[in-house]
Order: sequence, then C-alpha cells, then structure tokens
Amino acid sequence: MGNIPRRLKYYIVFLFLISSIVFYSLYINNTFYDLKFLIIFILLSAIAESLPIPLPNEGAVSVGFAISLASVIIGGPLIGALVTAVGVFLRVVKLPGRGYVHLFNTPIYKTIFNVSQMIIVIGLTGIVYIKTGGVVGSSDFITAPLAILASFTVYVLLNTVIMAELMSLLSGQSIIKMWMRNLKWIIPNAAAVSALGLIIALAYFKLGAFAVVIFFGPLLLARHSFKLYVDMKHVYMETIQALTNAMEAKDAYTSGHAERVGKYAVKLARALNLSDRRIENIKNAAILHDIGKIGIDDQILRKPGKLTYEEYEKIKKHPSIGAEILKEVNFLKEVSSIVRHHHERYDGKGYPDGLKEDEIPVEAAILAIADVYDAMTSDRPYRKALTKEVALSEIEKNAGTQFNPEFAKMFVKVMRNEGEKEMLTNVN
Repeated sequence: MGNIPRRLKYYIVFLFLISSIVFYSLYINNTFYDLKFLIIFILLSAIAESLPIPLPNEGAVSVGFAISLASVIIGGPLIGALVTAVGVFLRVVKLPGRGYVHLFNTPIYKTIFNVSQMIIVIGLTGIVYIKTGGVVGSSDFITAPLAILASFTVYVLLNTVIMAELMSLLSGQSIIKMWMRNLKWIIPNAAAVSALGLIIALAYFKLGAFAVVIFFGPLLLARHSFKLYVDMKHVYMETIQALTNAMEAKDAYTSGHAERVGKYAVKLARALNLSDRRIENIKNAAILHDIGKIGIDDQILRKPGKLTYEEYEKIKKHPSIGAEILKEVNFLKEVSSIVRHHHERYDGKGYPDGLKEDEIPVEAAILAIADVYDAMTSDRPYRKALTKEVALSEIEKNAGTQFNPEFAKMFVKVMRNEGEKEMLTNVN
C-alpha cells in the first residue's frame, strides 16, 4: 500500500480492523453449518458481483445484495457476511478498456477495502435484522417486515457512508456531498434488489437450494436484457460524440471545446446542488451544444475576421438546428431544449427565442456561462486566449445582463476556489 495517500491507507486499515472485530464477534455466535448451502450461495454471489451493469451516470446495478440478504435470512449475519465477502473476493469483472479485473490483477489494498466493507455492511445489517425481530432459518421471516425495513436502512446507510468517505479522500470533495450523490442512486436499486433477496430466501425454504439456482437463471436473462439497453444507449452517445469530435477537428481552435464546456458546466451545476439527472442532461448538452453547426457553411465557421450581418444571422441558427436534430432522439429530448437555449441572455437579447430571466431553462443558463468562459480562455483566429482572471472578471461584469446573476456569482466563486486549491497543492 506504499503508493496510496496516507489518509486513505489509514482508512483502509481502520476498516480492516473493524471488519475483523465484526467477523470474530459473529463467528463465536454462529450456529449455522451447511456446506452445500455455502458453496451454492458463494458461487451465486461471485456470479452476481461479476456481472454489474455500469450506469450512464455513476455506479452500477448489481443483484449481489439479493444473495447477501437471502443469506442473512437463511443462515444469519456471519453466513451473509461470509457469502458476500468471498463472492466479492472471487469476482471477475470485465471493464471497458481494461479487460477482465480479478483477484490476481487487483492491488491488494483494493481487495482488502472491498472485503472489509462487505463484512462490516452485511454483518451489521444482519445483526440489526435479528435485533429488530427478524427470523433466521425459517420462512416465517415474512412476518417481520420491520426487521426487513431496518436491515435495508442499515445496509444503505453503511454502504453509502463508507463509499462517501472513500470518494471524499480520493477527490477532496465534501463527504456530505459524496454521501448525498451515492444515496440518490443506491436507494431505488437496493429496494428492487431487496425484493429479489426476499423471493430467493422464500424459494430456498419452500423448494430447496437448487431451486434458487434455477430461479437465478431468469435474473441473469433480465440483467442481460437491461445491459443491452444500456449498451445501445452508450453506443448512440459515442456515435454522436464522434460526430461532434469530427466537427471540432475541422477547426483547431475549437478542438476539445465541448469537453471543457462540460467540465465547467458540471462543476457549476454541482455547486448549485442540481440533481444527478439534471447534471447528466447538462453533461450531454455540453457535448452536443454545437451539433447544429453541421448545418452552417464551413467558410463562415472558419472565417478569421469579423462576420457580416448575414453571416452572423446564419450562425445564430445553429442552436435551433441542433435542437431539431436532438429532439428526434427519445432519450435526448430534455437535452434538446438546453441546446436550443444556450445562447439566450438574461436580459432577453439572446437567440433564438429572446427568452429572459427565469424563462431560460436553468440548465441552459449554466451551459451559457461555461460556453462563454471556455471561448474567452481559448485561442481564436482573431485573438489570443484571455487569462482565467480576466475571463472571470468579464463573467462578473456581465452578470445580470448576459448571464443569470446568481449562477455567474457561483461560477466565479467555484473557479477562484479551484485556483486557490491548485496554488496550495503546488506549494505543498
């Protein structure tokens, strides 16, 4: 663990010690011994943990908790923790661009973290299940809904807090902010998977262990179908991204513009506490905000000097052209509105619709600031890039006329704070 930050190293050691205490306390109180059950459920856990579905935002959907919850109900907290920890230990996950990731090519500290996390989370979830009246080893567990709800709550809280602290240590962002972001996507996923766990436990009690294996087949088919949908959406976005990149490649001065705009816009959106869904829409809109320039003559786009009135009027059509292209794509309909209005002004003097103040979609107002900031801090045929501070001063000066004043103020604050952090990092 020599190459990782000291605070992260201490955090992993702390989790390892806590997990050891939890595991030992569960072990000395365990009365369940069924080798056939352990082998079957560890294999199911390893398969479930090996087949997560990466989401378009962050995180992944896995049915692993279904096996964990069923194991707790059938065999108790130790069995649930053991099944989950060994399943995570044995998993083989295929990651884009990295191939298969498994025990033998994963840094030891990551394995220690993952296994320790699972022992703590599932072990304590199991303890809470029993302490709140949960029934172990019998189909009567369905008569204790309070215990199921309590264990679900503990699972969500522990999982999100442990991951939030990890992400906070890695990114330097607030643990509360990291926790809230984790909480939003894990609750619906965990709720759905918990229901599957209850069904698996019931199937085991009524039909036996091998019935669970048969039941697991349709789960994998459902997982495969959902993954095909996610992959199709991903391929569609990659195609549009490639189209945007090809358009940017025609002009060296705009190369990487969309990516940078997305980075700035997402920072502002997070500072304004927008939901993950809205942030994802902003990110996609940033990638695609100039897609309408496909319909504009290259000579106008590349013109080094000042545009004529007629040429400028043609350029002003690109937001509406882009919106028309995107609204035909079902999952980009919300994005099309952002793209259409990213050149509107707070004072109503923008285009294409002359919207003003709160008439402008929040996402479009955010994108407008990020777009202008990147344009100012990038070289253009007719001028050199402005410095970061000069560009931020321009944003401040135009707050309330060109830009939403609240958003402009927050953007300047975020960018200046970021600059101060970079200076401190360089000094240290």
